[in-house]
Amino acid sequence: MLRAIAAALVVLFHAHQAFAIRGARPAFELETYLFAFGAVGVHIFFVISGFIMVVTARFESGFDLAAFLKRRFFRVYPIYWICAAAYVVAHLGFGSPYMLDASQVFGAILLLPYGAAAVIGPAWTLSYEMYFYICFGVAMVFGLNRGLSLLSLLFIIMMAVGLILQPSDPFLHLATSSLLIEFLAGAAIGWLAVHGRLPLRFGLTSVTLSLGLFAAGLLYGYDNIPTAVTWGVPSAFLVFGVVCLELQRGSGALVRRIGFLGDSSYVLYLIHILIIAAALRAIEAWSDVAVVAPIAAAFVLLIISVPTAELMHRALERPLLKVLNPRRQLVPKR
Repeated sequence: MLRAIAAALVVLFHAHQAFAIRGARPAFELETYLFAFGAVGVHIFFVISGFIMVVTARFESGFDLAAFLKRRFFRVYPIYWICAAAYVVAHLGFGSPYMLDASQVFGAILLLPYGAAAVIGPAWTLSYEMYFYICFGVAMVFGLNRGLSLLSLLFIIMMAVGLILQPSDPFLHLATSSLLIEFLAGAAIGWLAVHGRLPLRFGLTSVTLSLGLFAAGLLYGYDNIPTAVTWGVPSAFLVFGVVCLELQRGSGALVRRIGFLGDSSYVLYLIHILIIAAALRAIEAWSDVAVVAPIAAAFVLLIISVPTAELMHRALERPLLKVLNPRRQLVPKR
């Protein structure tokens, strides 16, 4: 469920932002500020990634690093390459081809920090995901408990270095980013779940606390504090609370109906910018973007993007994974 919500928040943010930049006028003063909160979806994804990696790693019998990295590779790259190719073709059709140098092309193909966002803007987060997967996989060679301890120590040291040196190099910036704490938070929640130590009775309290912290960040100004604090900490409490509630009560009918959309959340994350761009082109060809209400545009594009992503997931991503990645790690029931 949370993956679907996180992806929807990101779509709303990007759609509203794109229309506002092109001249659509917000209905009220704080509209753009409130919709920018949708970027929190990225932070929720990072916490979920840490959680899922730990929970699924427990099914490994004698952890196989090569097999783990192979599964992660096939989960991330093939559908990303297909979507990136669609972006390139679409931009040629739009008459605005990408102007990339060789290093940017190489970085975009491999999702390296200096080129991950060159074709698909939001793909910068995938370089963080891949970095975490590699570090996590290497750490798991030492076992779950010892590996998580080593991984935590590494990330904490690197984050401290980042705070002191503030590196500008893309690789060093990623490796020392405070966002890594969000993966660790998810991993800690996963460790508690694996060992049956989650205090389930605090689920609702944790969700309520997360919403309060999100609200506090909005009121104080989320631009005034590092996002790992304003969005990362509440995201961790949210994931913690939802996991506790679902383990305690089970997924309700509504949660299950929304939750299945989480399977297509990755495709949604990859293709929604292209859908937004196509919508803008269509409107500009027939009318003026300024006459469009950005709130309405954001929700209409979400309604269009969700079934489009679900269709791509069922028709393309899922069959592709069955062929390339037949032994995918199990994902815990929502």
